[in-house]
Order: sequence, then C-alpha cells, then structure tokens
Amino acid sequence: MSGSWWTRVIIILAVFFWGSWTLLPTFLGDGRDAAIAAKISEGNQAVSGGGDALEAEVDLPWYAALMSEAEINLGLDLYGGIDMTLQVEVEEAVISAVQRDRKPIMDAAERDGLLFDQVTRKRGEATLQIRGGADVGVNDVRAFMEKWGTYEYVGTATDDKGDLHLFAITDIEADRIRKSAVEQALETLRSRIDETGTKEPSITQKGGNRINVQLPGETDIQKAVAAIGTTAVLEFMMVDEEVTRDAGTLERGLIDAEGAMDAADYAIDEVLSNWLVENGKIPVEDRLVWEYIDGEGGTKSRSVNYVVKDDVILTGDDINDAHVGWNQFNEPYVALEFKPRGSKVFCDVTTENVGRRFAIVLDRTARSAPVIRSAICGGRASIEMGVSDYNMAMQEAQVLSLVLRTGALPAPVSIGEVRQVGSSLGEDAIQAGKTATVVGFGLVLSFMLIYYKMAGVISVIALCFNVSLVMAMLAAAGATLTLPGIAGIALTVGMAVDANIIIYERIREELRLGKSSRAAADTGFEKAFWAVLDANITTFIAGVVLYTYGSGPIKGFAVTLMIGILTTLFTGIFLSRTLMDFITRKGASRLSI
Repeated sequence: MSGSWWTRVIIILAVFFWGSWTLLPTFLGDGRDAAIAAKISEGNQAVSGGGDALEAEVDLPWYAALMSEAEINLGLDLYGGIDMTLQVEVEEAVISAVQRDRKPIMDAAERDGLLFDQVTRKRGEATLQIRGGADVGVNDVRAFMEKWGTYEYVGTATDDKGDLHLFAITDIEADRIRKSAVEQALETLRSRIDETGTKEPSITQKGGNRINVQLPGETDIQKAVAAIGTTAVLEFMMVDEEVTRDAGTLERGLIDAEGAMDAADYAIDEVLSNWLVENGKIPVEDRLVWEYIDGEGGTKSRSVNYVVKDDVILTGDDINDAHVGWNQFNEPYVALEFKPRGSKVFCDVTTENVGRRFAIVLDRTARSAPVIRSAICGGRASIEMGVSDYNMAMQEAQVLSLVLRTGALPAPVSIGEVRQVGSSLGEDAIQAGKTATVVGFGLVLSFMLIYYKMAGVISVIALCFNVSLVMAMLAAAGATLTLPGIAGIALTVGMAVDANIIIYERIREELRLGKSSRAAADTGFEKAFWAVLDANITTFIAGVVLYTYGSGPIKGFAVTLMIGILTTLFTGIFLSRTLMDFITRKGASRLSI
C-alpha cells in the first residue's frame, strides 16, 4: 500500500482511540468514582461522606488519572429537573434608576451654582420633583436638566411649600434601562446558578422581559425559587432618630392608615410608606420599613418598624464577598466584606454617627437596626438571620450569601410557571429515543448491506464510526444532549447514507463502462466529492442560522446537526475511501456493489 494510505490509516486510528477514550466515562461511569467504589468493596479502606472526601482518602490507581473527564450531559427532557419562567419587572428597574439619580443631580446642580431645596421621586412614577432654592426659577432648572440629558420637563405642580418642577425620564432612556435590566438579570442568574453547582443549566430569554430557566437534575423547587427569585437589593440606611423618638405620632399615623386604606394595600410595606408620606405622617425624605417574624405555616408577620432616611449609604454593589458564619451561640449569620470604596464609606458613616442606628434593609425589608457603638473601619459587617429555627436560618443564610456574592438582580423578578420534570418522564424519553434510533439505524444498515453488498459493509462501518464520533465530540465539547439533539443525530445518519449512495452510484456507473474496480472507485469518489461537499455545506449553513437565531431545543438540534456534518464528511469521504482502497488494492480485485 502507498505511504499516503498508511498516513490515512494512522489518522483514522488516532481518531478512533480518541473517540473511545472520550466516551468511556459516559458509557462506563466516571473512572475515579469507579475506582473509589472498587476500593471500598475490597475493604481496603472505609470512608464516608461526599465525593470530595472520598477522593481525598482513597489512593486512586494510576489509570484513573488517565481517563477523560468529558461526559455527555443530558438535558431537562432526558434527565428530569426543574423548568421555570421568570418575569423581570422592568418598570421597577426604571423607577429605581430615577431614585438613584436624585443625589447625583443635586450634587451636579450644586457644582453648577444652583441650589435645589428638594429633589425627590414622585411616588410610584419614574418622575423627579425638583424644588428650586432662592433665586432658582423654572427656566434655570429646565436648562440644567437639559444638560443632564435623560429627563424631559412635563409641568409644574404647587404644594404648601411652593412650586415643584416635574421631569419624567425620556422614553429612549427608559427603553435602554428596560433592555439592560433583562440582560443584567440573565447574567446574574447565570452567576447564581453556576455557584449552586447545577450541571448544564439552560437560561434563555423567551421574548420581552421573560426568562426561562431549566435546571437538569434539580428536585427542590423551593430552594431553587429562593436562590433564583431573591432580588437581593441590599441597602444600608440611617434611622431617622427624631421621628423614632416621637413614637406616638407614628403610631397614630399607622392607625389612621389602617382605617383609611384597603387591607390589601395596608399589607404592602411600600404602599403604606407612600401613604404616610403623602398624608404628612412622616417626612417626605423618609421611608417606613419593617422587620418580619416567622408565623404559622411558613407565613411572616410584621414585627418592628423603623423610619429611615430615604438616602442609601451603601448597597450590595459595595460588597466584595459574603459567606456564612456562626456567632458565639452557634447561630448562622452572613458575614460581609466590603470593597475598598464601601469600606471607606462605612468607616466614615459609623465614625460620624456613633450612638445612632443604621438599618440593614434587604429587598425593602429591615433585617436589623443596630446601634453604632464605635467606628467600624475594618471593612466587615454582618447580617443576623433573626430566625429561631436553626435549619431555616442556615438555609436563609446560604441563599443570602449566594445572592450577595453574585450580585443583586437589577429589578424584581416574579416567578411565573414552575414545573418539575420527573425522572420517570426522563427515562421514558430516553427509552423512546433509544428505540427510535436503534430501529431507524437498523433499517438503514440492513438496506445498505442488502443493496450494496460488500460496499454496504463499508457503509455500515462508516456509519457506526460516524455516530460514535458525534457522541465523542458532544462529550468533549461539554454539550447537552436533548431529544432534539437525538433528532439531529438521526438526521446525521440519513445524510451520511445519502453521501454513500451518491458515491456508490457513481462507482456503479464507472463499472458499467468497463473500468476496473480500482479505477471505478477512484473516479466515483472524485466525481461525487463536490456533490457531497456542496450538499453538506448548505446544510451546515442552515445549522449555523438555527444556532444563531434559535434557542433551547432548536440550538440543541443545530449543534448535533453541525457536528454530524463534520463527522459525515470525515467518515463518508475519508474513512470510506480508505476502506475502499484497501478492498480494491489489487488490480484484479472485483468490487461487490
């Protein structure tokens, strides 16, 4: 045989051994776990605990380290798990952006020589209310806000203190914030889910402001919802001590509010706080927040209220790290470590406000309001869980530390549809996929063997190699196999057979012209090459389009389709040609086709 033939054989063998090495963990189980199980069963060492502990205590055999760590991951439709749809409350993101602009606008105006007596957000709207100081008229305010660029003047209102100039956020800026909120929510959710260790999650935008999250293998819906749905907007705010000291006035205000408001509105903290401000029960620059205690049946009820300055000192963005710790009573809490800027601000605030209280507010709910005993300049703080049940406190601490490490969601998310795909459904789907694949594959192979005889044997070898190579590349790429992916593999088999048929029919034509088997095979492959290549390239382009613009199942189908096209070209042309050359290596050889 020629040197080029042996070169091709070496390449094919190298690919074969690589594919077999890659697929071993998928079909035989992970080599390291198998070695540990063998050690235990032989009684060489008694171990307990999780996988990490076992690995640390058992000496693995030399070959375990040589095994591939790649493994085909099964998607939600095959493996089971949790599927949920989230709704990003983008309007809340717009309102929050307006709220954050208050202080920067006031500071910028002061640098420009304008003194504003008040910059507040209109309750429930993405509109700023600006009250100019002495000698600052509406034209001065409008000229300044035009330079700011993201607000437009909508009118002037009058109250007992004078004129309030109203500026609404522009439609262009509001749309940008909405789009950004969904994009940030996607990235934050990915970070949170990655931290939980969930294998091959799927997080995609379904359109508009909806996000679909699929967690293969997860079964605890309550835990998943807590980790994913928690907004984790953390705020440090000073308690308004003057209002707090006048507890009777606040108590009468709450009684008045309960009598005047619907019960449903009264139960919503933000709505209640807005009513108290609008009716002069608490200052306009303040906010009422509550601590909650656990009630029966998992419910929570209001406990202690605090009137806080509606001016956020620090947020979750100023936190560098968060983890679970335990106090002297063995109760879990969340230990916080601030970023350099946050550490400095926290140090300055605690230095200037010794003897006063600051509230730690998470998602508009007060966690605690400790008294500042002395300056805290170490860059660390803590959040107590305030839950008597240890297991519940531990779970809350773990979720809170997770979401604070990975960042707050830019806007609240509401949990829409949540469904759990059971393992039995996954097993049924796998069995159905296996049956369809085996039956279809068997019929195709039988046809090729009967119709093309010896050449059909080459097709069978090439097709088996093709499917194995597709699976190996999926494992190496860490791709997730789903039912649409299995459909892509089935389509790959059909395309591979089509390529062989085109080549074989060309060879038959050459044999009818009286050529030898070797000459007919060479000519048949040469003439069919471009037809096979063109057909596969156009299909590959379709796969690229499906992957680019599709989502979820469509992407799974596109991935296996594109990988299948690459393997089809390798096996249908390269491998089949090498085997055909071996069969027709002698000039007198007669090809059965």
